[in-house]
Amino acid sequence: MPIFELDQNSLVPYRRQAIASGVYEAEIEGLLWDNLEELTGDNLFRVARQAALPSGGIPDIIALDSSGRVVVIEVKRDVDRHQLAQALEYAGWARNASLDELAGMYYGGAQSFWDDWKEFTDSGTPVLVQRDPRLVLVARTFNARTFEALEFLLQHKLPIQVLKIAFYVDEGSRRFLNVEWELEPEASPAPESDDGHVLVGDTIGGGDFREVTLSEVTQTLTTPTTLVWNRPRKGHRYEATLLEGGFIRLADGREFRSPSGAAMAVADVVSYDGWYAWKVGDGGPTLNSLRHQLAAAPAATEPAEPAEPEDVLLADKT
Repeated sequence: MPIFELDQNSLVPYRRQAIASGVYEAEIEGLLWDNLEELTGDNLFRVARQAALPSGGIPDIIALDSSGRVVVIEVKRDVDRHQLAQALEYAGWARNASLDELAGMYYGGAQSFWDDWKEFTDSGTPVLVQRDPRLVLVARTFNARTFEALEFLLQHKLPIQVLKIAFYVDEGSRRFLNVEWELEPEASPAPESDDGHVLVGDTIGGGDFREVTLSEVTQTLTTPTTLVWNRPRKGHRYEATLLEGGFIRLADGREFRSPSGAAMAVADVVSYDGWYAWKVGDGGPTLNSLRHQLAAAPAATEPAEPAEPEDVLLADKT
């Protein structure tokens, strides 16, 4: 699908950037590792990059979600049946992975894994690994027959997510990243109440909550406004300032476009989803709740045309 910039009444096309195999994988893998929450739309704990499995193979990224499910992320420029088979083998390994094995792969060192994992899950004891891993396939393009095979697997409720990611370049050589979420077997998370709890039974309408930016959330608030992250279990309370334009400023002056980046920096943790962490003031809604509300809001409609003068006069007479 072509992407254009609107320049008054003309369309200025963005050119999809051709990147060699190997270079694409390395760059996308790095972007994913540094921006997992933004690109996958999920709260993930980073475990390892390019970790060698005992059974053979080297997955690009291994992560955990807060429930203890192993998430295997595989990046390919183009995916055919061979890459799909390889990714499924990695998912097979993840079914039997243990916390001890993951600790041995942890990029921060085995000794740090346990404290970091408990910090991420905000629990006193380590959350155990579940035996239903998730697979995320990231690519620029997918072979047509392979894509049909993925659709078949999803019809049978296999936990697979497909991300189509491509680079684009404008006439000024600026680079852009186009991300399309496709083939997701699970419903998007339900919106939260103002106290941060999930509202059971509520659905998200209108649009994809992951496409709502922090800048759009900011437009619904009076800026600057205070953001608060309370962590009663740890006895910590953090404050930051949400600025116009979608920036979060910490007390030390550092600014972040990403709520997760601000949360990880202020708490000095390796992984945390800032959309769920930050609330508007004490007891206000989370940023995650606000972005769900924006996604669920109906699209703006064109204003009704004003009545003709004759119609107004007739209405006044009655």
